Amino acid sequence: MTIKLSFVLCVCSFTLLLLGPLTGPTLGQGAPAEESASEAALQPAGKIVRLTLRGQVFESSPPMTPFGGSMGATLPELVGVIEKAAKSDSTVGLIVRIQSPMIGWTQIQTMRRALVKYRQSGKPSYCFLESADNASYLIASACTDVSLLPNGLIHIPGLALHTIFFKDLLDKVGVEFQELRMGRYKGAVEALTRSEPSDPIREERHALIDELFEEYVDSISENRDLRPVVVRGLVDQAWFNAEEAKAAALVDAVEHHDEFLARTVRNKGGDHQVVDARLGKKIDLQVGGFAGMMNLFNELFSGPKKSRRSRKAKIAVVNGVGAIVQGPREDAIFGGPMMVSDQIAKIFQSVRDDETVKAVVFRVNSPGGSALASEVILREVKLTAEKKPVIVSMGDLAASGGYYVSCGATWIVAERGTLTGSIGVIGAIPNMRELFENIGIGFESFTRGKRANGISAYGEMTDDTRAVLASYMRKIYDEFLARVASGRELPRDAVASVAEGRVWTGRQALKHGLVDELGGLDTAIAKARELGEITEDPEILSLPEPKTFFDVLQEMEGGGTITMRFAESLPIEIRQYLRPFEWLRATKREPVMMALPDLHVVK
Repeated sequence: MTIKLSFVLCVCSFTLLLLGPLTGPTLGQGAPAEESASEAALQPAGKIVRLTLRGQVFESSPPMTPFGGSMGATLPELVGVIEKAAKSDSTVGLIVRIQSPMIGWTQIQTMRRALVKYRQSGKPSYCFLESADNASYLIASACTDVSLLPNGLIHIPGLALHTIFFKDLLDKVGVEFQELRMGRYKGAVEALTRSEPSDPIREERHALIDELFEEYVDSISENRDLRPVVVRGLVDQAWFNAEEAKAAALVDAVEHHDEFLARTVRNKGGDHQVVDARLGKKIDLQVGGFAGMMNLFNELFSGPKKSRRSRKAKIAVVNGVGAIVQGPREDAIFGGPMMVSDQIAKIFQSVRDDETVKAVVFRVNSPGGSALASEVILREVKLTAEKKPVIVSMGDLAASGGYYVSCGATWIVAERGTLTGSIGVIGAIPNMRELFENIGIGFESFTRGKRANGISAYGEMTDDTRAVLASYMRKIYDEFLARVASGRELPRDAVASVAEGRVWTGRQALKHGLVDELGGLDTAIAKARELGEITEDPEILSLPEPKTFFDVLQEMEGGGTITMRFAESLPIEIRQYLRPFEWLRATKREPVMMALPDLHVVK
């Protein structure tokens, strides 16, 4: 079945970046190695490492299974496998299996660059595709040899930004959102207050899609050694059967999987051995009986064991992923992690005082959220940067509050396609009077105090309250500009000129001085090693540490769990469109937010 992948940035503004069929990796085990390519030269039999991209790709350590293994793979683990394969004398090749991973745009680019860099080792890398969409093809095309099933299909339709609007629906049920904003481009509530985007948001979306599409074309052009004008023509064609894909130089061979495997391991000096990247052992093709059952258990529950802490020099990778919220813990109803201020603050405090940690990489992949929680995290970033280098590595999103928590770092690294900036503030309070009256619910309020009923039980705002909130928002916006100006050592006027809530890609942000360098997590780690003056190979400490299966069970308490289980039962396509509402839950506590719609991968 062909999975269609397209970028959709649903602005909630709800702009959802639908990056078609991707799905995250599992350093997996499974059928024997896959490769495609040329006749193997005469050489001693060696090891071909097979890396499987399947399931969710985590930025930090995934949850643990009841048997002690992890439930998936992290981006650093995946890149580490590729780098190790390039350096290992016993490894003669690399096979990449792509099985609909759930993976973000910048994660794709990180994987792609790692595979392109792997080519410098002179060793072949192989990928077999049954079919491919934008996401899977971008990764596969970075291999030196790509094979496609004879009845396979390549679908590279380009990118699309889709914006969804709920105003007409809300009008029908009697809900009115009273919007306040600081910044012409701060459109995170337009999906609730308008039926179409405003002119500033139209301008911004066109600029974003131009930049992302250019990177998309450049990536395929570099991977397959095709001129950009040729790639644009292929993208306009979009659909390619196997023979058409080969004729267009999108793939190198058309063959069945068994033919691909035979060609991959064939070697005149003795067949190469295929070794699973996760388990570090030869792949056993047994699929039945006790051996097959044990293979299944290995696949589901095995994983590398955590190493004990040592006195070796370390780089701490602090993962800040998801909407930014206050407090010790918060559950995301529609799935995905949250960046919780208390937890992130404690982590920074611990690495700041750990003498073995010479530098910190703060991996930020967040649309923002609570202004207060963002301030708590930024404070810890700045305190840590006073003692040791803090390098921010931006993922798909590091915007609004996600940029706020980053601007105090020593150095900021962003991917070219990272969505960042969005320096602005929003407020949204629903007026549900008509809804309540339609369903027969009424309120009578008894108040003391001039502003006790400034926001009524229905959610109506008085003019006085609106003015007070607007004044508070202006203060937060001014502080936001000041924090960025100080952290980035830029004149305040220069920051104000690129603020107004406008979203920038990583490359655009570099031109405006909002980031220091383009690159991925590997670039940030290399910079941390340089600034931390680490001469030996450092130990990478990934934080927060993964939750065990029993930690997860302990958190499943109360009615909230029932709500979450119901939400998780909804189709993934629906949940991905509802996730932008996550940060709106916090408006009950904080009517003023620093938020940008999240980025999602949709099949």
